[in-house]
Amino acid sequence: MRKNKLSLRGVLVPKQSHKYKRLLGIASLSLAMTIVILFSLFLFRRNGDEVSAISIDKSDEMVEIPAGVFTMGSEDGEFDERPLHEVELDDFSMDKYEVTYLQYQRFILANPHWQKGNPKFDEADENYLRDWNVSEFPKGKEKYPAAYVSWYAADAYARWAQKSLPTERQWEYAARGGYEGMQYVWGNNFETHLSNWRGLPPHSPPYKGGDRGGVMPVGSYSINGFGINDMAGNVWEWTADGYELYMDGNEKNPRPRLNNHLKVIRGGSWKSDKNSLRVSFRHTEKPNACRIDIGFRCIKSVSVSD
Repeated sequence: MRKNKLSLRGVLVPKQSHKYKRLLGIASLSLAMTIVILFSLFLFRRNGDEVSAISIDKSDEMVEIPAGVFTMGSEDGEFDERPLHEVELDDFSMDKYEVTYLQYQRFILANPHWQKGNPKFDEADENYLRDWNVSEFPKGKEKYPAAYVSWYAADAYARWAQKSLPTERQWEYAARGGYEGMQYVWGNNFETHLSNWRGLPPHSPPYKGGDRGGVMPVGSYSINGFGINDMAGNVWEWTADGYELYMDGNEKNPRPRLNNHLKVIRGGSWKSDKNSLRVSFRHTEKPNACRIDIGFRCIKSVSVSD
């Protein structure tokens, strides 16, 4: 019997071994197929989000603006765009995109004074971060330009980021993209599809009030000659300057004007007409104002010490 048991065991073990190997092979194949399917789904999902991820990762990107001389203003524009005058500027770097909700969130988390409800009214009015929930911005707005931000808040962000707001001269020089005499970022003829403005074509999604669109993610529209996005339309942009009329005479690296009652905003927004999108057009707002159609971008001066 012992021999038979051994014999039986000797016969059964190989059969069980083959069976387990087959089961193991099937399981391995099923696991491999599952991994392939999951990986494919991951790639599909990733490809769908790839543009967003890249945009967010590159939202801190800056563009080098070379030193140069340009003619500021316009003979054909509003009264405060004259007289034309030459401005000479050293080189500097400018944010390729407007500051986003995600970038601004990092700032307020590091600076609690600028979280919703904390600034004084003379620093930011009652609309400050209106669409935020304490320190959380609206879902899906990671790469949208931060709105409902006052001049004082934008200036504080710029200082925290070791940058500054652009002067009016730096803004207009950068917006012109290295070209002289142009009315718009892209040239002299207005192109309806190159910016986010009030008169977008009929295929654009409508919204209340008979207007169209609303704010779009940064980088959605045209790049100018220097490689900067969205210098026309989408949101107005704060500059470092207080509002003053132009004076005769050329300028070299002028400092920001100090009017603290009105600050200059540039570029127009999704609520603007095409006249407001001209590179020389000037508009003003109170420095504590927080609006859905005003954002900002920063510049960094190139250090010549060292």
